[in-house]
Amino acid sequence: MALERCEFCTARPREEVAVLRWRGDDRDRLTLWLCGKHLERMQKAGTRGWEHSGWLHKVGWW
Repeated sequence: MALERCEFCTARPREEVAVLRWRGDDRDRLTLWLCGKHLERMQKAGTRGWEHSGWLHKVGWW
């Protein structure tokens, strides 16, 4: 069941996405509901990661 909002804002989510979140050696593999704006930001950041609240995020777990 989809959440009513994006993981990072109050917009309605567009899709559920596999995301790698990391800070130093601490890594989490998550599936997050993202709006189009935040999905695009993560995709544009690529392998360097998109920073939010001290964590870097990238699309995909690999």
